Amino acid sequence: MISNKEYRPELLAPCQDWNSLKLINRLADAIYFGVQGYNMRAKARNFEREDFNKIVDFCHSQNPPLRAYLTTNVLIYDSELQDLENLISEAKESGIDAIIAHDIAAIRIAKRYNIDFHISTQANVSNIESAKFYEDMGAERIILARELSLQQIKLIKHLLTKTKIECFVHGSMCTSVSGRCYLSATICDSEEFSANRGNCVQPCRREWRVIDDEQNEFIYNGQMFLNTKDLCMIEYIPQLIDANIDAFKIEGRMKDPLYVKTVVECYKEALDSYFNGLYKKEKVKIWLEKLSKVYNRGFHTGFYFHRPTIEDIELEKRGNVSPYRKEYLGKVLTFDKVSMTANVLIEIKEFNLKLGDEVIILGDNTYHIQKIKHMVFKGQKIKNIYKKRYDNPFKINMRINKEVEMNDKIYIISKT
Repeated sequence: MISNKEYRPELLAPCQDWNSLKLINRLADAIYFGVQGYNMRAKARNFEREDFNKIVDFCHSQNPPLRAYLTTNVLIYDSELQDLENLISEAKESGIDAIIAHDIAAIRIAKRYNIDFHISTQANVSNIESAKFYEDMGAERIILARELSLQQIKLIKHLLTKTKIECFVHGSMCTSVSGRCYLSATICDSEEFSANRGNCVQPCRREWRVIDDEQNEFIYNGQMFLNTKDLCMIEYIPQLIDANIDAFKIEGRMKDPLYVKTVVECYKEALDSYFNGLYKKEKVKIWLEKLSKVYNRGFHTGFYFHRPTIEDIELEKRGNVSPYRKEYLGKVLTFDKVSMTANVLIEIKEFNLKLGDEVIILGDNTYHIQKIKHMVFKGQKIKNIYKKRYDNPFKINMRINKEVEMNDKIYIISKT
């Protein structure tokens, strides 16, 4: 087996659209994305099939090149087989590096078109016999079940001869085994809302009462006992590398681009630090602080070191537990390309805006994040400006690093 210092695991980032892709193109080694109908994030914005060539050209033209993987990992029905074949054929023709597959139909079609395929975590590969089965089928990579311990992962990796392994290192976790769940479809009384078809309504994140058919109610205290915390393994990068995992996967194709950028940036810094001999507890603390500022349900280590307990469930709060929120600030009225200055209408009810604050500018063709470095109010340079609750909206000029458009909205990250 190769020594740990002779290879570097691939850092694999989630992308739901161009905004996410453009923010992480120099941070990740590869991206995974989906199109409508065949991926496990049906509610994401998703790319268009017509954009395959543009996606591949963008990714492969980076320095170093980004690898691009297409998700085709939902359950497939007979009525979809021809369209799925067309999709995989289009992926092959455009130069997409691999597809992510769960259904045997997708795997067979991938082999037919000689395109690399990765076995989705939906296949729940949890032992060496299953892993060898897919290796014999020609899988380039297996995304192992999220319910494995680090020791089990090490064993599977050691016994495989050709196929690589990929493991999740950060993001949302399902209560069910590797996301194979019919609770959403059952609650909604429709296959349309099946988690296995990428359209889960996440009923596990709600408060529940458990009553049997004799009306006996289990002890219930109003807590969300199915609401798992998020996976976070940035404290254990050395142990993951020591296990010879080939790819570190970040979950998040439903997340805001700022989330994706922040998480990918932290894990890239962690990997860089490890291979430069600079990975230290002080840096881990900084990364954890950054990760806690974007969407999260609290953090735990999944199944890597022990089976999750009640401590790994977020019992009291549904959704984001981060104290930081994206708050509407105002909108762009005009933008001067020569001076790179936007005339901004400040509409927030009450806020103290100052140099160094981080803003997000969002529009139909814009997603830009930067710190405020230059502000002008009534012809005078200012370092900060305070808007009282009952003040009328007012205008300031703000220097912007990239071009923006009229009516783009501006948000600020603030602590609640």
